Amino acid sequence: MPRGTYALNLRLCEFSNDVLGFIVHPDDVIGTEQHPEVMRSIGCCQGPAGGDGLNLVCRDCGAEVATRQADCYTQNQVTLDPSAVCLSFSDD
Repeated sequence: MPRGTYALNLRLCEFSNDVLGFIVHPDDVIGTEQHPEVMRSIGCCQGPAGGDGLNLVCRDCGAEVATRQADCYTQNQVTLDPSAVCLSFSDD
């Protein structure tokens, strides 16, 4: 996913680690940190696979907000949980 863009994933594939929500570039996600439950960030070799639930939380309030995928067999992306997203647009 190119920086500064997003895509909406509304369909899950039966044989993948797809996550429903707004897909964004990992560098576009600010104000989050790894979920305190370390088992949610399990992966194979490069990072979290994203198959164990939301693994990013809001740094300020601790709310679960997104799933980071960055393992060797997944896309390097963050999927924002739709219930945690408020779309807004700016001119910058």
